[in-house]
Amino acid sequence: MTIKAAFAGILGLTATGNDHSGSLSGTVDSPPALIWARDLPGARVSAASHTELGTPLIVGDEILVGSAGSNALYSLNRRSGTLEHQYGAAGPVQAAPVVAGERIIFTDAAGYTWCYRKGAEKEEWKHYGGAPVMSSPTVTSDAVYISNVGSAVYALGIEDGALLWRHLQEEDLQRSSRMELYGAPSPMVAGNLVLAGFHDGSLVALTQDTGERQWQRRVGEGRYPDLLGAPLLAGADVIVAGFSEPLMSLNMDTRNVRWRVDAGGTSAPVLDRDWVVHGGTDGKLRSVDRLTGAPKWMWESPSGGSLTRPVVTDAGIFVGSSTDGLYLIDEDSGEEIWMFEPGYTLSGISANVAVEGRQLVAVTNAGRVLSLVVPAPSADWAKDVGVLPLGGERE
Repeated sequence: MTIKAAFAGILGLTATGNDHSGSLSGTVDSPPALIWARDLPGARVSAASHTELGTPLIVGDEILVGSAGSNALYSLNRRSGTLEHQYGAAGPVQAAPVVAGERIIFTDAAGYTWCYRKGAEKEEWKHYGGAPVMSSPTVTSDAVYISNVGSAVYALGIEDGALLWRHLQEEDLQRSSRMELYGAPSPMVAGNLVLAGFHDGSLVALTQDTGERQWQRRVGEGRYPDLLGAPLLAGADVIVAGFSEPLMSLNMDTRNVRWRVDAGGTSAPVLDRDWVVHGGTDGKLRSVDRLTGAPKWMWESPSGGSLTRPVVTDAGIFVGSSTDGLYLIDEDSGEEIWMFEPGYTLSGISANVAVEGRQLVAVTNAGRVLSLVVPAPSADWAKDVGVLPLGGERE
C-alpha cells in the first residue's frame, strides 16, 4: 500500500464506485488535515503578488471555482482536485457561483452574468451589465439579482437573462475621498425587498419586482465607507459593515440603529446562536451579542491582515487572513485552537472558505486550491503513516 492510499484510508476517502462525495459525509468536528493542494487552472497571474477572490463552492462531487488569471469557471474533482470541466466566461470569475437545479449561474470581472446547464459546453444565456461584477448573484425561483462595481443593481429573468429592472445609485458628492473600492456586495432578498450596498456607504431597499427604492440608510463611514460584505438578516434587524467602519445593526422597519461597533469589514458577518461573528479589516475576529452588540470576545490575527467571512462548525470558527494562514477559533472563548500554515506558497487567504461534510476548501492568494479533511470517525491516528507533502502527487 502506498503512503497516499494509506493516508486516504485514515481520512476515510476510499472511493466507492463513482461516488466521490459520499466518503466525505459527516461534520467538521476537529482540526482537518491537508489531503491535496493544486494550482488553479489557467494562466498564472503576471505579478509579484495578487489576490484570489474566487470563493469555491462544493456541490455534489465537484468543486466550482474561478481564477484571477483566466476567463472561466472550473469544475474540479472533489477528491483529487483534478480539472473535469470548465464553463467559459469573458473575464476572471472572482465570486462563488450559484447552483439552481440544473443551472449554474455566475458573474465575471468583465461585467457578464452567465447561465449554463451543468456540464454544458455553451451557455444557456448571458447578460452584460456595463461594469465588472465581483460578487455572487442572488437567485430566486424567477429572477437573478446582480450588483456591479459601477453602483448598479439589476434583476434578470432566470429563464432567459432578460433585464427586468435596473437601479443606479447617485454619486455621493460629499465623499471625503474620491477613491472607491473595487467591489460591491451581493444583493440580499428580504421578503419583498432587495437590499443592496453601495460605495457611498448606503444600504438601499428596492422592491423585488420593480426595483423602486423604498428606503435608504447611510451605514459606512470614514475614508472608505464602501459596503463590500453582504448584509445579514437577524430577526427584525439587518447587520452590515462599511470597509473602514462601522459594523452596524439596524431595525428593518424603523431603520434605527440598534447597536454599532467601530470596526470595518469586507465580508458578511455570520450568526452563531445568539452571537454575531465578524471578521474585520483590522485583522480582528469579534463575537458580539446579536441584540446589544456587547462584546463576548475578540481574537487578533498575528499579521493583522483583513479576515474572510467566518465559518461556524462543530469544531469552532474557521477564518482566513489575507496576509497569512487559516485559523480555527474556539466559539466560546475566542482562543486559537489550530492554525494551518503550509509555508511560502500560502501567501494569505482572501476568498471565503467553503465547508461541506468533513471537507474544507480554501483558495490562497498564490493561486493554490487546498482541500483539508477531518479524519474519519474510525481513524486511528496512533497508526498514522505520515502526512502528504504540500500538493501530494501530481496527476
